[in-house]
Amino acid sequence: MKLFLMRHGEAELAARNDSQRCLTDSGCEDVRQMAERHRQELAAVDALWVSPYVRAQQTADIVSDVLGTLNSRETQPLLKPSSDPNAVFKALEGKEQTLLLVTHQPLVGTLVDLLAGLEPGSHRLGTAALACIEADVMARGCGELCWLHQPTFN
Repeated sequence: MKLFLMRHGEAELAARNDSQRCLTDSGCEDVRQMAERHRQELAAVDALWVSPYVRAQQTADIVSDVLGTLNSRETQPLLKPSSDPNAVFKALEGKEQTLLLVTHQPLVGTLVDLLAGLEPGSHRLGTAALACIEADVMARGCGELCWLHQPTFN
């Protein structure tokens, strides 16, 4: 199974509450550039799982726009910033699809580290960063981090 993990693009600093923060213009552009840069790899994505936070939903909208129609898109409350990685592992059990998860720090970095069996805290994904992990089973230490790319800032 192949799993892509993406952190949302840069978001505005203030909003009524954290879940309502929107992407900045720069954040939108970074997401678009990352999706276009990896269009070929992301073409394999069968389903998109997205945090319910506005900035993650906007990120998913941009990625979907770049890639065209995806077979499935689900809003997943288990992808909030402070969610338990074990809940994500449980949700991934038995999945054979190629998935793209759009989520937040610290969860996204923790998932990359745990899946790839790396030292906790090894990876902190910047905004709009994208990682690819391959594994026969999506569980702690069972994956291989194929690549992790941060956006190129102009």
